[in-house]
Amino acid sequence: MAANEASSGSAVLFSWASPKFFHRSTLALLVTAAARVGAVEPTTASTVADELKQLNDRTIIQTHVSLDSEWDQFKDGAEKAVWTLSGLWAARVSDWQDWGIRLNLPFDYYRSDQASGHGEVGGIGDAELGVGTAFRLNQAWRTGGGIELHADTASDPVLAQKVWRLKSGWGVSHDFTRWLTLTLNADYNHSIAEEDGVRPHRYLELSLPATLILPQAWALNAQYKTAVDFENGDRWNHRVLAGNCEASFKSPNCG
Repeated sequence: MAANEASSGSAVLFSWASPKFFHRSTLALLVTAAARVGAVEPTTASTVADELKQLNDRTIIQTHVSLDSEWDQFKDGAEKAVWTLSGLWAARVSDWQDWGIRLNLPFDYYRSDQASGHGEVGGIGDAELGVGTAFRLNQAWRTGGGIELHADTASDPVLAQKVWRLKSGWGVSHDFTRWLTLTLNADYNHSIAEEDGVRPHRYLELSLPATLILPQAWALNAQYKTAVDFENGDRWNHRVLAGNCEASFKSPNCG
């Protein structure tokens, strides 16, 4: 989960990620943006910067509501879209520690390929409930983590993973500058109950998110993720997400 100063109000953040991208184009975009931001320091306030970081930085905990969207197209022609509504309630423990409770509620849409003969399915996906804490070590370093329950609560079996799963994790974050933050996360997932013969889940995820703060309360995110599946021959897989663009509507600079 994420952490910094608790907020009495709510910040609404919107995030969008395309499932297809080109690595070279992404790298060029990040380098260009970093160069421009480095030349002209962002005018974004530190509190707004924390709001922009916290979707990818579990070491920042602030009360907020967010809506995230993701679209995937599979090799067999099937498509899946997920809109996830997330709410985080945060509280201050001390000047250097926060804690929070988070709820993720996804709304899924799945369309299989025409050859399969299946139609379109939409509804509520598997909900997730988590609790965590975070610590501010100094002005530039933070650390935090927690535990999360993935529940088998989907409204349709097609949208469900058919598993109850626990995820425990921890992360360390460093602000290299006022406008560039990198975080290293490690998460261990294991299922505690499976439905309909679904194989057990037991895998380790490592991720390296980067957040680039832009002027006028905007941010650009990129993330590298890798995972090893202990129930599938210790198989590794890799994934890169880039081009997430976020804006804080709590700032007067955003309309």
